[in-house]
Amino acid sequence: MRQFLLTIATLVVVGYCEEAKVRKCYQCTSYTDSMCADPFFFEESNGVKTVKNPDFLQECPNDGKNYTMCRKIYQYVRDEERVIRSCGYEEDKDPERECYMTVLEEYNTYVCRCREDGCNAATPISISIASVMAAISLKMIL
Repeated sequence: MRQFLLTIATLVVVGYCEEAKVRKCYQCTSYTDSMCADPFFFEESNGVKTVKNPDFLQECPNDGKNYTMCRKIYQYVRDEERVIRSCGYEEDKDPERECYMTVLEEYNTYVCRCREDGCNAATPISISIASVMAAISLKMIL
């Protein structure tokens, strides 16, 4: 019985460590580094895509927060577009929702999250900046 309990305890600890595993996400902002903006890749003539700056892929901080996702944020501040790629830990109220939009007076954001290492290199869904801007404009009008 003692061996069984020791095995169960080991599995729980290993499972917990795997759940708390720190992710690697692209971490940068186009406000300070233009290579963070889209397009994020160099595209070669044979169709191969290469990340402009692979050094942006970094371990999420070890600051006590449980980073569970990567995020990519399109932010529009006073008509200036910014892209922010980062680690995330705050869960959305709707766990099925990958992206959401926030419209405020000073700035608008379009945030997408994903759960694989380095997944914030691209938007999880196929969407253009023009469609994001159109959606934000429409929401502001209504």
